[in-house]
Order: sequence, then C-alpha cells, then structure tokens
Amino acid sequence: MFDRLKKVFAAAPSPAVDGWGQDRGLVFERLPRGDRLAWTGLVDGRAFRMESSPPSRDYIPQYELRLRVALGIPEDVSVMVLNRPLKQQLEARAYDSFTDTVKTTADLKQTEELRWLSMFGEVGWSSLAPDFWMRYAVLSDSREQAQKWLDAPLVAALMKLPLGPDGGQWPMLMSLTRGSLYLRTGHSRSEVSFLDYFHDLARTAAKSAQSLA
Repeated sequence: MFDRLKKVFAAAPSPAVDGWGQDRGLVFERLPRGDRLAWTGLVDGRAFRMESSPPSRDYIPQYELRLRVALGIPEDVSVMVLNRPLKQQLEARAYDSFTDTVKTTADLKQTEELRWLSMFGEVGWSSLAPDFWMRYAVLSDSREQAQKWLDAPLVAALMKLPLGPDGGQWPMLMSLTRGSLYLRTGHSRSEVSFLDYFHDLARTAAKSAQSLA
C-alpha cells in the first residue's frame, strides 16, 4: 500500500522550491549529502528549521518534510496530534511486529512515533467537532495540556491539511516535546503551496503552544 501511495504522489522537483522562503525571512541551502534541502530562520522570534529529504519512513510519499521550532515551554509537556488513519496503520504494524515470532530484535526497533503510541494514551474531549476526531488522534498524558494547545486557531489550521490526488490526507505527525515543536509529513517539491501551508501551520502551532509556557 505504501509503495502505491508513493507512486501516486510522485512528482518532479520544481526550481521554485529554491527561491521559496525569502519573503518569509528564511535562509535556503542545499545540504551536501542525500538530496536534502533546508530552510532556517525565525518564526515570530523563535528559532525555526525545516528540511526536505528522501523519506525515512515508508508511510511518507515522495519527499519527507521535517521542521522544528524552539518554544521554550516546559520540557515535560508532551502532546502529539497525528492523522487517525496513520495512527491505525502504525498500531497495526506494531501489533504485527510484536506478535511475529520470526522478527529479530533489529526488526522491532521502534521509531519515535511508535514509542509515543506505547507510552501515551489517546485523549479527547467533546467540545471539538466529530469531524476533527475522524481525521485526527491526540496522544498525551495530560488532557488539559492537549486542550490548551489545540485551541480554535490551531484546529482550524489542521482542518485545512492539503489533500492528495487520491483524496486522502498527507500523513502527518506534530508534537510538543523537549520544549519544542516538531512536525513530520510528506510533501511534493513541485508544489510550493505545501511549504506555505506547513510553515503557516508551524507558526500557528507555536503561537498556540505559548499557553503552556
């Protein structure tokens, strides 16, 4: 299934990606190894870094986009929001791995997202529309922290997550941990609109996280 998704989303890189970010005050560079691009700068005064590279996860189609925003919030704040279908896929994979007696120790090495699934339960609350919960799951050890972060502006931004050609959402995980905001998703280098969206989403998420400072 993941191979099929990669073919669906496959597209040639665009030179427009090179010039993206200048009007946002970001510095662009092509990193020397592994077809990696990077943008660095500030988002509302907070250190920001975003990288595009070949995917390190097989559930991410085409190119992987990772970003980090230093927030200065308490390091024990732990909240993750991710696509619900992606959560279900990861849970199924984890179950298959741990019930397959043929798997080796190396096969069972957990990614960070699988560790989140094993350490944190899903939280929810009735004030958000059912449509949000159909699209997303929220993991945390504190419902109160999750509710503070997922305020109306951030929820509205998440509901605008771009759709792919097959009608499904790009797989995405976004978390508050170790005092920073992290995001991992897929994107098309032929569409700079993806960079616009995720940069704006990071700005909204970082601003909403200040309620936890």
